[in-house]
Amino acid sequence: MKRISASVIILLLAATVMAQNQVPLTRQERKAQRQEQKKQNEAMLAMNTSEALRSGRFVLKADRLRGRGGFLINVDPTINFVAVEGDEAYVQVAPPVPGPGYNGLGGITLKGRVTSLDIERGKNNASYNIIINTSGTAGNLTVVMNLNRTGQTASASVHTNWGDRLDMYGSVYPWTGNETFTGKETL
Repeated sequence: MKRISASVIILLLAATVMAQNQVPLTRQERKAQRQEQKKQNEAMLAMNTSEALRSGRFVLKADRLRGRGGFLINVDPTINFVAVEGDEAYVQVAPPVPGPGYNGLGGITLKGRVTSLDIERGKNNASYNIIINTSGTAGNLTVVMNLNRTGQTASASVHTNWGDRLDMYGSVYPWTGNETFTGKETL
């Protein structure tokens, strides 16, 4: 018992000595350190977004939708998205509370072939403007996306050939297929 308590005391003294050897950072040094970490994180996100757009494999996971009535509703980003995977595009919309619907989630899932994909950089390379035209069994869709260089602030307007429009707001990520749940395709 004495050996255990002696060992614990020695370990506590060693930890105290080590803690005293570390010089605490000043407020300005901590602030500079946080800013540097933020810059590194933004640079990594910008690189990931740029690579995803260049490869043609990206997904906008929407956490808010705006439909005909103009009201914003919060939704689940794993089942509300616009995705581009090479020459295929997916648009899926489902309400916050799943129910019966065309795709089994209470909404619709449209899959189409990408007929054109135009990506333009904004001023000072601070944003992306993307226009995607698709053709599928449910008709033609035009998706206009705007996002900042990190992809963390993004919007998409989905236009049908019948004049309907749906706005989606969220973030853009590289597409791997595992981050979203795709319902049954609407024919």
